[in-house]
Amino acid sequence: MELIQFLQQFDFPIILFLMKGITLLGNGTAYPIYLIISFFYLNRKNWLSFLGIIILSAIIMKCLKEGFALARPPEELHLISVSGFGFPSGHAQMAMVVWGWLGHHYNRIIPASVMIFMVGFSRIYLGVHMPHQVIGGWAVGFAVFMGWIFVERELSKNS
Repeated sequence: MELIQFLQQFDFPIILFLMKGITLLGNGTAYPIYLIISFFYLNRKNWLSFLGIIILSAIIMKCLKEGFALARPPEELHLISVSGFGFPSGHAQMAMVVWGWLGHHYNRIIPASVMIFMVGFSRIYLGVHMPHQVIGGWAVGFAVFMGWIFVERELSKNS
């Protein structure tokens, strides 16, 4: 909680506005938008891969959140309204999967890494996740992402 309180000392309106905007990139409503946009830019195989990894990661996240049922930080630290359990951070996990997939497929690892970090960081700044919940989300997302890439490579070798 000390990190959250430290970060929230810097509560300039522009920083709060940016953190709220960045966290929106990881909201559940963003993923259908990403899928609709990507439908027009990706070939069928890549779009199905993108869709698949998003669905798989969302299912894993839901199971882990319900299974662990760990609380979020105290509400007095929340700078936005949230509900549900805190571990793993779904925003961090999905950022790792979505931006990781995009960065990998388009060879844009550095911008993807910045997005992944910023989405997770925004959750801590906004007081809705403890740092270990964000790190856990990144770790789960990384495992899902790497597993997905491994399976894709194995399937393409066999075709």
